[in-house]
Amino acid sequence: ILEMRKEKSRDAARSRRGKENYEFYELAKMLPLPPAITSQLDKASIIRLTISFLRLKDFSSNGDPAWIKESLSSISSANSNSSSNLFDQHQGTHILQSLDGFAFSLGSDGRFLYISETVSIYLGLSQVEMTGSSVFDYVHTADHAELAQQLGLTLATNQTHQSASSSATSSSQQLPPSPASGTGMTSLMSLESNSAYQGLDRSFCIRMKSTLTKRGCHFKSSGYRVVMVLCRLRPQSQAYTAGKSGVGQPSSGPQGQNQPVPLLGMIAMAIALPPPTVHEVRLEPDMFVTRLAFDLRIIHCEPRIAELLEFVAEDLTGRSLYTLCHVEDVRLLRKSHTDLMHKGQVMTPYYRILNRHGGFTWIQSCATVVCNSKNGDEQSIVCVNYVLSRTEMKNLVVDQCQLESA
Repeated sequence: ILEMRKEKSRDAARSRRGKENYEFYELAKMLPLPPAITSQLDKASIIRLTISFLRLKDFSSNGDPAWIKESLSSISSANSNSSSNLFDQHQGTHILQSLDGFAFSLGSDGRFLYISETVSIYLGLSQVEMTGSSVFDYVHTADHAELAQQLGLTLATNQTHQSASSSATSSSQQLPPSPASGTGMTSLMSLESNSAYQGLDRSFCIRMKSTLTKRGCHFKSSGYRVVMVLCRLRPQSQAYTAGKSGVGQPSSGPQGQNQPVPLLGMIAMAIALPPPTVHEVRLEPDMFVTRLAFDLRIIHCEPRIAELLEFVAEDLTGRSLYTLCHVEDVRLLRKSHTDLMHKGQVMTPYYRILNRHGGFTWIQSCATVVCNSKNGDEQSIVCVNYVLSRTEMKNLVVDQCQLESA
């Protein structure tokens, strides 16, 4: 009798596992991924990806503004050409392949809702493994505080950060530290009125894990690659916020002015900067290269700068980049200088270089700390500069040095 009971118990467990595996198999087939990938997923990955895609749907429909995708029938009726219909069906793939980087979106808790498969080209990481994981698991620990501040998150390991805002955050916004991640969050994303970063648009450089980075080279962070993140925070729609709080109307009046604006997450594009091991860069006609000391003093400048700006190379040698920068852009240049010293590489925002006889020109620079292959102590900064405009306000004298040149 005892053996019969054990056999029945084993049969029941086997039947239960079979039904469970079948349901997971059916759920995996519903994921918007190729069958070759879904057939290899374990149960935990199926649940993680399913939750991410459900949250992504909420992210797209309940944000401000809402993203409404046109139905395939309306597209096909508007475009009768079969080749045009075929392009529209694969338009998203074409756009991602044309980008010089990869796209991703984060939820309000800092987890990847979506990341394009092109991340494998620039970082060597898997789209399936990253989806549903915390972004902090793939960012250098020294950049966690900056990333959290940019996104309006409060880290469990940084209790002093946004202490005033965390007390004003409602209990529904509180999060326990995630056991799966080394860095937990104590609050969801929100836009604080007293935050150091205002507005919804963000642009910053962080170091992300990369399996394509050579180890053993003279890098600030071996095994990481610097990426420039261009992103926009996505606020919740007023109707969605009112529905969650149970209030009939959104709190946009005087009582809600100082309250943090709840966010659904962010949508971003990450541009991977050229690896420091790449010493030969193809220069377009609107680019020139300079070599700088660590105080941004120009050591060497290419002669081709005479074709782009009003200077010749000899005029700039020995001068500091700070003396050439427009006074309103010095703060941006200083921030990029600090990031360069800590991260080893940076892409600056757009800034203005003063011309010799008046006016200014917009440029952007990709700066990299490089080392002598024979002597690691000999370090300098190689700066690839992109000229973005012609001379603006030629007759305007912005600095005293332009008077001396005149």
